[in-house]
Amino acid sequence: MIPRLLVLSGSPRPDVPESRLAAEATRLLAATEVSLTSASLADYPLPLFDGAADALPQNAWLLAQRLALQDGLLLVTGEHNGGMPAALKNAIDWIAHAAARENRPLSPFRRLVVALASACPSGGRQSLAQLRAVFAHLGAEAMTAEFHLNEAGGGIGPDGALARPEDQERLSDFLDRALDHVGALSRQV
Repeated sequence: MIPRLLVLSGSPRPDVPESRLAAEATRLLAATEVSLTSASLADYPLPLFDGAADALPQNAWLLAQRLALQDGLLLVTGEHNGGMPAALKNAIDWIAHAAARENRPLSPFRRLVVALASACPSGGRQSLAQLRAVFAHLGAEAMTAEFHLNEAGGGIGPDGALARPEDQERLSDFLDRALDHVGALSRQV
């Protein structure tokens, strides 16, 4: 079976390094045997999750459904103050809340293979470590291998490709490993 993979930037802004890196990963993955979907947090604006929300935003339910249909998630993120971006954590919280609140069976994170990539050289490791812990708590299978872009915005050329050939090769290798992992642990029955 062809694995299903969602590529998601951890930022709602298209001009930031993580969105540009997600676009480049999507471009490379489009040439492989994968059922590929890409999305941005900008496509699913959400209010601040306060933990006691009575009303479920439609976008939270749509994101949860979209994720539940995937075998894997390639999440490309930056970092804010040594941790994961608030907009990304907010989206994860809403997705988990949507799955728990609905009477319909939905498991957006259970057995989902998550490949983590960072477009931030300094704090990216802390951000990915936090995400790894959150995904483990939610029942996802975060890959051990990670991708880190060493030069953030300067490492991506004006055409969207990675500026350094060694980074392009590392990204291609990482994506191959991610596809192998997603294919081996597919949620498809």
